[in-house]
Amino acid sequence: MFAKPYKLKSNNTLKNTEKKHLAQRILHYFPGVTEEKVKDLVPVKSTSSCMKLVLHSGETVGVYVVDGLPIMIETEEQLVPTVCALWKIPDLIPTITIHTPVLAKVLGGAPLYLPGVTLPPGGVGFPRFARGSLLAACTLDNSAAAIVGRSMLSSGDMLLRAAGTCLESIQVYGDLLCKETKFDKVERPKLGPPTYGNTTPDSLATDISQLNIQLNVKEEWPSLTKQMDQTEAPAPVPNEPKLIPEIPHTETVDNTEVIENEDSIITECPQVEEPSIPADMDGLLQWCLLTFIKLESKRIELPLKTNLLYKNHLMSLCPSDRTLEVKKSSYKKMGKFLESMQQQGLLEVREIEKGVDAVVALNAAHPLVAAHAAVRATSTRTTPTHAPAQPPLVREMFCVTAAVAELFPAHKKGTPLTPAEVRSTLTEYVKSRNLNSSQQKGAVTLDALLSKIVSKPELDHIKWEELMSGVQNKMTSSTEMRFADGSVKLIKSKLEPIKMQVATRSGNKKVTLVSNLESFGFNLQSLSQECQHGVAASCGVTRSPGSKFDQLMLQGDQTYYVAKLLIEKYGLPKKFVEGADKALKKKKC
Repeated sequence: MFAKPYKLKSNNTLKNTEKKHLAQRILHYFPGVTEEKVKDLVPVKSTSSCMKLVLHSGETVGVYVVDGLPIMIETEEQLVPTVCALWKIPDLIPTITIHTPVLAKVLGGAPLYLPGVTLPPGGVGFPRFARGSLLAACTLDNSAAAIVGRSMLSSGDMLLRAAGTCLESIQVYGDLLCKETKFDKVERPKLGPPTYGNTTPDSLATDISQLNIQLNVKEEWPSLTKQMDQTEAPAPVPNEPKLIPEIPHTETVDNTEVIENEDSIITECPQVEEPSIPADMDGLLQWCLLTFIKLESKRIELPLKTNLLYKNHLMSLCPSDRTLEVKKSSYKKMGKFLESMQQQGLLEVREIEKGVDAVVALNAAHPLVAAHAAVRATSTRTTPTHAPAQPPLVREMFCVTAAVAELFPAHKKGTPLTPAEVRSTLTEYVKSRNLNSSQQKGAVTLDALLSKIVSKPELDHIKWEELMSGVQNKMTSSTEMRFADGSVKLIKSKLEPIKMQVATRSGNKKVTLVSNLESFGFNLQSLSQECQHGVAASCGVTRSPGSKFDQLMLQGDQTYYVAKLLIEKYGLPKKFVEGADKALKKKKC
């Protein structure tokens, strides 16, 4: 939350009544803490204030400061203790232990993954908490809290699973909040190594009902590996490295045995090379998702935004002779499809930002994934993140509607036509009926059909451009995208144009913001590299506060270069680039 710079909106000193109210709120949100500890955390005779901060994401939060140290963060949901508060009251929220090098990674912005957490043997003494609850983390060499965040897995899931994102960090020791000049020097106390509680296996078994564990996991998802008898070996320790024994090799091998093994491989290969691809769209969506989980679950970096999952991964795994369109399925929207897959236990989706959903966990051990024959549809396809910027050719189209069906008898309702085809058909209709006006040059005399379309009296005279626009207004505006592989996509709506905006940043520095590029099939990472070389200035992908889509940010006023690049190199019509005429008139800097 405080990894990027923030702005101070206000700083108000707290009165004694406000300090007491803050202490009561802490007791309300954290009922397990005694009143004496809260009074030590927020003394009545203390210098306290409330800072209103505007974060880099645009969210406004409050930070309560007591005697020069931040102790509480007020969000829209609840009060969140800082690491400084946990140094005074360690049992304010549950605390887990992580490996010491992981702290630097989390401070750099990486999420906390489950392999970075140290788990006690058999889960004895591990704290109990539900998914979404506040959670702290300390390191193996120091029991003082270093991370405060929100749990993305319950304690039971952490003990059962082997991988996944387990903590969404809110405040980390060493972030910009700890370096705030208004505070006293924030130093983490040096304490001894942490130890989990002394909970015995018997007490753990009695309290297991309180854990958020799905007890039917063993029945629905049977283990795919052969389990050992408890008398043969002790219980495995989570995250403990294991030594794989070497397979003894014999110098002499019978030739007959080699031939038998080769025959068995030949007979088994066709079952993997020819997977059955569902014919319906619902089945194809799930087939692509299962393929993605089986091939990419160990390499993909989570959380992954749902729109990027569909665009960059599922569509690339679709067979070349098929088209993956979620709108043609029974789900209609990607959110409903992922919700159904989450109910089946294939993945976990969560809102990481306001209005932005992302996949935070993938279940590669699910039986459907294990039984799925994952084969990439085509070897030539690559994910768009590494592909060059090759946007599709964009054309404006008009679809035939019931209002103009009599004017286009050769085309069915819903047929897309180019503006040239609309003008050609309209010209033939006027010439065949001799509707050119003899009284007014460049005008057309309206007959019964044309007067009904343009809503003007019959035998009235109308100019050609007005007639053309009147006919197009009664048709459905559409956009055709023709991709490099020959596939065509028709969007039955008018796309918002690409917008270029020159903004001023701190130090009176100008930057050019280009938005809505992804709607036209541009890959922002590849286009960013191309623009960086083209203008010899820094260029990157960013997102403005409150926006749901990324945008391109170039250093300086680069509207001339961007307009020329989109129109001349990629063939984008000027009407799809807002302010293109004005930008092209500028002299190149």
